[in-house]
Amino acid sequence: MEFYKKMYISPKIRDPRRIRQDLQRGKGHLTVYLLVLTEGPEGRPQLEIMHCANFLQPYYKDHSVYVVGMASGKADAIQMVNMITQEAFDRTGQWEAALYLAERTGWAPVSEELPVY
Repeated sequence: MEFYKKMYISPKIRDPRRIRQDLQRGKGHLTVYLLVLTEGPEGRPQLEIMHCANFLQPYYKDHSVYVVGMASGKADAIQMVNMITQEAFDRTGQWEAALYLAERTGWAPVSEELPVY
């Protein structure tokens, strides 16, 4: 599990450093949802909301994810995605939040076909 250095953190998260350490040690938190960048169709970046308990599955021992946000509850995570999407639009003029984050974080190389911000 990799974490973006300037990760989006909900104000409702009291101790993000401790939660991050717990997640890296394989411990879950009941109300914590993570915003992760994944590879979507045709190799395009995709932003997903996932409950932290998903990462306790054996699959994630061999497959790393890139965490860009941490929220307290699903509604909070949805609000965070809305905020990031608005930020992407304000800065780029397009609603491509996942592409904006991939470029901003350096998470994955963007193909030449996709717009570069």
